[in-house]
Amino acid sequence: MRVTATEFRKDLFKLLGRALEGEDVEVVYKGSTVRIAANGGHSKLARAKRQHALVSHPDAIVHTDKKLMARLEAQWRKDWRRL
Repeated sequence: MRVTATEFRKDLFKLLGRALEGEDVEVVYKGSTVRIAANGGHSKLARAKRQHALVSHPDAIVHTDKKLMARLEAQWRKDWRRL
């Protein structure tokens, strides 16, 4: 599809949608042509960067000290009662 820059500005999102569907959109501006085409269908997750959010070793989450957990739970219950 070939459009002028004015038509492109007027129907920007509709034309971008058509380009994402696989149709080539050509915009004529000051005698030059700009082609808009989809780059491929990558998901948002494909662009995500891995974040190392854990402060401790992952095994520490799975294998915990039962005495420590009991003390923490007692403290949590005490704090919740105050609220």
